Amino acid sequence: MRLPFVAIGDVLVQGDLAEIPFACPVERCRGGCCTVPGVEEGAPLQPEEVAVVAELLPVILPRLPVAAQRCIEQHGAVLERGEKFYTRCLPEGPCVFVVWEGNIARCAFEQAYEEGVIAFRKPLSCHLFPLRLRMHAGQRYVVFEPFEECAPAYEHGCRRRQTVLGMVAEALERAFGVQWCDELRRTFGLP
Repeated sequence: MRLPFVAIGDVLVQGDLAEIPFACPVERCRGGCCTVPGVEEGAPLQPEEVAVVAELLPVILPRLPVAAQRCIEQHGAVLERGEKFYTRCLPEGPCVFVVWEGNIARCAFEQAYEEGVIAFRKPLSCHLFPLRLRMHAGQRYVVFEPFEECAPAYEHGCRRRQTVLGMVAEALERAFGVQWCDELRRTFGLP
């Protein structure tokens, strides 16, 4: 059962996030969050990230599988739905920015970032996953929304004694800043 939301600055945070064990065992889930079949819309993008994706496309495109390159060339890398933006997905499910390392889906942006080729790690929604930023009636929320493919992450989180907040700490700092994260840690009694 979810606990009430807790206000951290001007953001409401799901109250049980410090209790949910979660650590991605990528060798077991194989990057399933990037390859969900039947999903037309990929990762949600912040409006400012649309320009970043366009700017970095010449660097990222050659890293991608041929099918993804063709899809992007024909339809674009970003899908727009109303006033919301998403990465595009291939018809069989993977985000167009998936690169395969054996049978594990990785993000081409993150791979280039780790190699020092670009300064953009990956879309914020991917970095925060399985947490999602939501907006309702002008209020921002942080909620836990894992996929079915995330099932191994609970057991792995228990073994590592890591909660979802610990797993996405760097992403939360990127999203909200150091002071906000300090307040989050104090409020939830985290180290």
